[in-house]
Amino acid sequence: MHILLIDSIDLPFGGAHSVHVSLVMKGLRENGEKAFLIIPYGNKREILSSNKKNYGHHDGIPYCFLRKHGDSKKTSRFFDVLIGVLSTALLIYRRKKKKKIDAVILGGIPDILKQGPIIFICALYKIPLYIWFVEKSTLYEDYHGISGFLNFQSQKLSEKYLPRFSTGIIVISSFLKNNYLNSIPENKILINPILVSHDTFKTLRTPAMELIKSKLADKIKGNRLLVYSGSFGEKDGIYYLIDAFNEIVKKYPDTLFIMTGKNQNELIMNKIEKYRNGCSQKEKIQLVGFINSEELLSYNYLADVLFVCRTNSPYANHGFPWKLGEYCMTGKPIIASRVGDLELYFKDNETLFIVEPNNSKAIAEKISYIFNNYEKALLVAKNGKDNAIKCFGYLERTKDIISFIENNNKPIVVNNQ
Repeated sequence: MHILLIDSIDLPFGGAHSVHVSLVMKGLRENGEKAFLIIPYGNKREILSSNKKNYGHHDGIPYCFLRKHGDSKKTSRFFDVLIGVLSTALLIYRRKKKKKIDAVILGGIPDILKQGPIIFICALYKIPLYIWFVEKSTLYEDYHGISGFLNFQSQKLSEKYLPRFSTGIIVISSFLKNNYLNSIPENKILINPILVSHDTFKTLRTPAMELIKSKLADKIKGNRLLVYSGSFGEKDGIYYLIDAFNEIVKKYPDTLFIMTGKNQNELIMNKIEKYRNGCSQKEKIQLVGFINSEELLSYNYLADVLFVCRTNSPYANHGFPWKLGEYCMTGKPIIASRVGDLELYFKDNETLFIVEPNNSKAIAEKISYIFNNYEKALLVAKNGKDNAIKCFGYLERTKDIISFIENNNKPIVVNNQ
């Protein structure tokens, strides 16, 4: 099948979602499908940044950037989005004329207003359209200001009407599936969670990365390392992690807490920094911000414990953490909160270290257990890695997507007898 996967990401390694999109593409291609990644607007990063062309192949993935992100001005971003979406709709039309399109997968955070031209062209020419929902955006906790209000209203419309325009929808959790069962039949919904691969970061495993890893190892030498990476959103339970660290550092004063990433909202980051600054051991909590992929991966592999401690919010329960898959592949102990579908795939103290959400004491106790039983913790981490490959291996999971599209693309045969 000729499949267009449309998602506005930065490539490669533009965050956990970008990595997931890349694995979907690799799985589709390696399973024999003619899949192409169309990026309406995004940025070429790292190894691709020096490529003057907006199209090509990376790690076996054919891609095309239709519009590069402009500067930070809202007017510029608006026109980048508009031109990118219109260009994507035109590309779909041209491929339809050439009979080189069997399905479109619309990913990211689908928006019926922002991506209206893409949805319209698929409906007009009866091109099978599959909407890929990875969160319930109307439950997002961090909407702020006028733009936040407008985004929220747009997402309300999208969640209500997009399923009606789709041939089927792909969701990341059972919570999202149950949410859309009121809109479309069950056979039109596929749960496809996070994906993992042994080779996701093989292009980063270079002498340059080993040098970065060595320098970071020297920097943290003699210390235990806790690592959180993410967007510092309300769902991520940052304050519970800081409180847990405050407790654990009393018992293990050789512990460092590295937090990578950043929230785009300065008010949120200022609040987190103020909270950190109120800690007695604030110098041991380091907010390093955005870092390149080699440095991020190095921190993950150097960590003694990694965190995916989401809060028990409706928003977090409807999603599933992308980072969990990446973390599992490091073979390092992971502490995750009992939220959403987590326990459908993992067992506490067997394949993952699971704690109650919104509970800094439980996190601190689990860190202490890991520190005191580190060989056992590494065995749990190994089991978790094996389990992740079994549950989320990208080749098998993308076969599910292919079968789902094939089954829903079939014309309905009416028996008149």
